[in-house]
Amino acid sequence: MALGFQARAFFVAMGALVASFASTAPTVAQSFAPVVVVNDQIITGFDIQQRALLNSVTQGSEPNNQAALEELIADTLRLQAAKRFGIDPSPGEVRAGFDEISRLNKRDPNRMRSGLQSRGISPEALDSQIKAEVAWRQLIVQRFGPRARITESDVDAVLEPESEVEVGETQYLLSEIRFPIQPDGEAAARALATQAIEQMTSGVRFSEVARTVSQAPTALAGGDLGWVTRGSLSPASAAAVGILNVDRVTPPFVDGDDVVVYGLRATREAGGGDRTTYSLAQLVVGLASGAPQAQADAALARATAVRAELKTCADVESRASQYLPISGDLGKLTLASLPGPVREAVSGLDVGDITQPVRSNDGFHVIVVCDKETTAPTADRRRAQVSGQLRAERLDRYSRSFLRELRREAVIERR
Repeated sequence: MALGFQARAFFVAMGALVASFASTAPTVAQSFAPVVVVNDQIITGFDIQQRALLNSVTQGSEPNNQAALEELIADTLRLQAAKRFGIDPSPGEVRAGFDEISRLNKRDPNRMRSGLQSRGISPEALDSQIKAEVAWRQLIVQRFGPRARITESDVDAVLEPESEVEVGETQYLLSEIRFPIQPDGEAAARALATQAIEQMTSGVRFSEVARTVSQAPTALAGGDLGWVTRGSLSPASAAAVGILNVDRVTPPFVDGDDVVVYGLRATREAGGGDRTTYSLAQLVVGLASGAPQAQADAALARATAVRAELKTCADVESRASQYLPISGDLGKLTLASLPGPVREAVSGLDVGDITQPVRSNDGFHVIVVCDKETTAPTADRRRAQVSGQLRAERLDRYSRSFLRELRREAVIERR
């Protein structure tokens, strides 16, 4: 099972930020005064600043103290609950948890840790987040594992509809929030959608916001749409989802008579999840997020020019030192593991094909397909994959429900 029920989302951007680690650590005012007390346990201003900085570095966003505070409250409740059940991860387990995340992002753990610390993130702030995730995972498995057993009929219910989908087609696990466009116009619906996104930015889960404000039939299920193919979506929805990264939400957009916000929880390939593996190499022309248009145009021109010169992956390796450090061999990846824009650019390409420049927070990526391997999983293996996915989803639901229960019962004093 993956490291935690939130860690994957939290650290999903870490690998792409290695090039920025050399930046000077920002100077922030440090306050050790109590801000919130959770069941007699103090959260200080410094704790909040550190978590906001960690979020900013790993997610490529502006620091958000309110979101950081809500995360810290949740982490405190998780650790308190785990200790009541005799769970207290050792330093070795915490380190192993960080190493696992680093490997998932195909990064060296030591380099990842030192890079984060060079940006002003203390080892204690980093380890406290990992410790909460490790402890929570152990607690959820211990407490709810027996209830999360998957039956053969559960697996059949997934595989039977899947047989009607073209093998290899990308499927998306989506959640939605919808606001009908009323006679007073689209702007009112967009304003509601923007408010919903602001709630999520402040730390409220997508499913909770959907239950509260969405006017779609899926609201009672937390906006859950289940697994869908791109072809089953409207053109507007397909365009919005196709470029979306896992664990991110779309900006509000118009879909028919509604203003919609989608959240992408996972992707997979029909008929086997990891059927197609791509060996990729890239050159990345650096460009700071929010750079002036003139700089963006120059970076795009440079990326376009080098694309015209590339023929093979060996050409990438020979030039990698001239570009961002994340340039070079990316190893073997499935489409489901790629960020949305990259997934769209690579999908359908053959060996030797080269993408057009793809924009990210780091700059423009030019990606070469070095190799492509398609394997047909056995029926038993596919059933095991589905069973594992269903169990993880079921444990995640128990996790969310249990955390809501902890929040309701907690004494949280804000100062």
